[in-house]
Amino acid sequence: MDVLQSLQQLARDNLAFFRPSRATSATSGRLCRACSALLGHAQQLGPALAHLSQVAPNFDLDPETPGNGYRSLIQ
Repeated sequence: MDVLQSLQQLARDNLAFFRPSRATSATSGRLCRACSALLGHAQQLGPALAHLSQVAPNFDLDPETPGNGYRSLIQ
């Protein structure tokens, strides 16, 4: 499981725990809304990260030096 999948699973777990029917405070409601937003952003970020991981090798210094700023964004 990669970091993005872990983030999505944690957001889902927190949404299930802090769902509105269980929320007893304003803080619980805010946390639920934040996890929902985080899940939405993570779902949209997935395709962008997949594309970036495909094009990152094009910007390596040479085949023996696979480092560039794009790889840093992915990790």
